[in-house]
Amino acid sequence: MCIDLYLGWSSISREHGGTWRGWPKGAIRSVRARAATALIFVCANLCWITATAAQDDDKPAFRVGGLLFGDIYHVVSHHTDAGDGATGFVIRRGYLTFDADVTDSWYGRLRFELNQSGEFETYTFELSFKDLYAGWKVGRQRILFGLSPTPTFDLIESIWGFRYLVRTPMDLQGVASRDTGISAKGPINGSGTVSYRAMGGAGLQFGNETGDGKKWMGAIAWQPRPQWTFDLYLDYERLDGPTDRATVQVFAGYKTEKLRWGIQYSHQDRQKEPRLQLASGFVVRRVGSKITLVGRVDRIFEPSPRGDNIAYLPFDPSAPATFFIGGVEFRIWPYLYITPNTVVTTYDENDDGVRPKTDFHLRLTFFLDFEG
Repeated sequence: MCIDLYLGWSSISREHGGTWRGWPKGAIRSVRARAATALIFVCANLCWITATAAQDDDKPAFRVGGLLFGDIYHVVSHHTDAGDGATGFVIRRGYLTFDADVTDSWYGRLRFELNQSGEFETYTFELSFKDLYAGWKVGRQRILFGLSPTPTFDLIESIWGFRYLVRTPMDLQGVASRDTGISAKGPINGSGTVSYRAMGGAGLQFGNETGDGKKWMGAIAWQPRPQWTFDLYLDYERLDGPTDRATVQVFAGYKTEKLRWGIQYSHQDRQKEPRLQLASGFVVRRVGSKITLVGRVDRIFEPSPRGDNIAYLPFDPSAPATFFIGGVEFRIWPYLYITPNTVVTTYDENDDGVRPKTDFHLRLTFFLDFEG
């Protein structure tokens, strides 16, 4: 049985400040049409899969989960007047997730995302799609159709393990974590120590965050031992004008039950636009059954291209920066984590010889997880 749902979406072009205001009517119709086409495509796949399952007398398995995280914060100092001295409470993310294992080979996910405005002391909410895809298992390979995670930093995020505290470096700097298209991943050799991840993104303005243009992404990972991971990632995104983007990223990580660490270097050329270049390292150490220490340092070698448009933790767009975060996670009960943490961003001198004011955040972060 197929159920048609109409759901509004809020993935509005960044150039128009997150609203339809100022858009030409033709552009509005075009975006809506492309988003509707993507939604129809995925729903059609899910309907066909369900019909196939009925013919095979398989019983689909459905699961519902969710998570919520946010901060009580005080900004001791900040490079912007709006941030300097700001105090508040913010829900940074809320997910409601529906997973379906329709057959042994076919599965799907529908996930909604809720978040508050990324501006200081602003409490408006936004609801959008996070994931909407159908998946197909072909032997040891996995193929996804629809709005799904990109291979840019999915592996890094799985080792970092503190997405609720802060996004991975490229994610924080505005590189999209989702795209609408076709992706595939799986082992290359028999032992599974070498694997690939690949995706072709259509760049549809659909969902809360997607690519800006057509994008080709690929990565090769090597795990010589279960605790070690080495990853090489490349992508190319085609945009209007001389602003195409090409990314090279390398990562090395180590993960055991009590210790995780990782280092990465990322370089994104943007032709005539300012490039994005960064290095990062993190360490996560469990010191008890319910206590974990976490620390990370990001170095942004060029002024942040997104700068003050980064939600919750904006960067001064005029100067290179060094970003620090440290905290102590307490597991209060199986589904609830509380993490006091400090975020500090320092700046080099800009082209005018001025050093922007240091950003200093004090936060008490909560994480309620019914998906793990």
